Amino acid sequence: MAYKKVCLAVAAVAMMAPPAFASGNAQSGLTVGNCISDIVYGNEPNMADGSPGGPAEQAPGTKGGNVLPTQSPGPFVNNPNDPDNPTRGRSVGQFMQDGINIPEACRTAFGN
Repeated sequence: MAYKKVCLAVAAVAMMAPPAFASGNAQSGLTVGNCISDIVYGNEPNMADGSPGGPAEQAPGTKGGNVLPTQSPGPFVNNPNDPDNPTRGRSVGQFMQDGINIPEACRTAFGN
């Protein structure tokens, strides 16, 4: 079931317009890495003051003391009912082995 949800999410990533997610900033731009961390792994850090987007989307000089870390980095799945025990999810490499090209889906979504 989780595999099906991720596949649907990957398909959605490929069809999204670039400004809809992982927008980055003047330095980072619309990158595959930002797409993978923010969308595929869902690890966009949250802002303590509730500002939308993560650190890359904030104005310079406004991030100090305002970035909350994600619960677990990488291909882990957070479980809100058991936040101390995230489970291992699928990595980009595992998707690639199944013929799902995550970097290409991200590039397609960003139009580059």
